[in-house]
Amino acid sequence: MRNAVRSTAAAIIATTLATPVHAQFSPNMAGAASRPKTDVEVKQEKEREAGYKSGLSRIPDGKAKVDPWGGVRNAPSAANQSQSRSK
Repeated sequence: MRNAVRSTAAAIIATTLATPVHAQFSPNMAGAASRPKTDVEVKQEKEREAGYKSGLSRIPDGKAKVDPWGGVRNAPSAANQSQSRSK
């Protein structure tokens, strides 16, 4: 009985450890790299890329960071900073 439990546990452990290794070496299931692209696919990809680049050029530049609490806080003066550091 003990040998059966040990061998079952050993088989489960071996299977658990071997599964990630098998997944690393399995072939690409999509098969995208196995066939060359047709002329139509290349043309479509170039059109998509051109549309993407034109879309990026239309995005406005980012503005400087805005401090939402800037109007609420008072900026500490140089005299107050030197007093708080000397304490």
